[in-house]
Amino acid sequence: MLVDLHMHSYYSDGSFSPREVVELAKKKGLGFISITDHNTIAAHDEFEKSCQELGMNYVLGVELDCVFGERSIHLLAYQFKVDEGLLEVIKRSRQQLDQMGVDLIQLMEKDYDQLSSTDYEAYTYNRRLGGFKGIHYLKDRGITESLMDGLKVYRDYGIFYSNYDFPRVEEAIKHIHRCGGKAVLAHPGKYYRQSSLEDVRKDFNRLLQAGIDGIECYYPIHSDELTACCVDFCKQHDLMMTVGCDCHGEMSKKDNEYVMGCLKKDETELNLKF
Repeated sequence: MLVDLHMHSYYSDGSFSPREVVELAKKKGLGFISITDHNTIAAHDEFEKSCQELGMNYVLGVELDCVFGERSIHLLAYQFKVDEGLLEVIKRSRQQLDQMGVDLIQLMEKDYDQLSSTDYEAYTYNRRLGGFKGIHYLKDRGITESLMDGLKVYRDYGIFYSNYDFPRVEEAIKHIHRCGGKAVLAHPGKYYRQSSLEDVRKDFNRLLQAGIDGIECYYPIHSDELTACCVDFCKQHDLMMTVGCDCHGEMSKKDNEYVMGCLKKDETELNLKF
């Protein structure tokens, strides 16, 4: 069975509706899937209904922006029943992300006549294009040539996760567990590209102490060495091993690394304990 437990709909920064995600997954021969939108569970009802109608195995999920030490990382939460505590964590992560865009434009409007906070507040974009408000605004106002160029602008103006009140990993895991869910570290290759495997294992041990349930071992940009490190650690500590391609629909079409189901069954050894 082909598995992909990390995909996005247009409720966060993908370009497909939840129904379209399920239909495409079925067409591609996937057998077990999840939509893990960033800091929102708005897709859940449509996703669950579509999976049931089309006979697709699924698990409900969400991807949370969190702080871990000095790093910003993402947690994938699965199979939880939402309570007020977890809902507050999800909303807080969303609000902090939105505030980063507001603060960026407040800084940039001093340098660019075509930008203003009032204009940004009223601005809307076609969510079918994927991405999020800030990078669309910069592109549509002629500041950047592509959506992804906008990410660098945030850094140039000192808009960093560390300056915002994102939930700490320990807090998020506590709420995920309280709701009966599983907490999985998303795409470690995005945080540890320049790190030694020894440093990676040190952080994995810290996450283990925080109560992590698994690691997204299989991810398109992971090296063979990092994948092996993730798998070995999960086996040693009986953690879940998951796979995800991080599909964002049309946005990820330009880079075949992130196309739905791009990691095949014979490339992965999974340990899913839902």
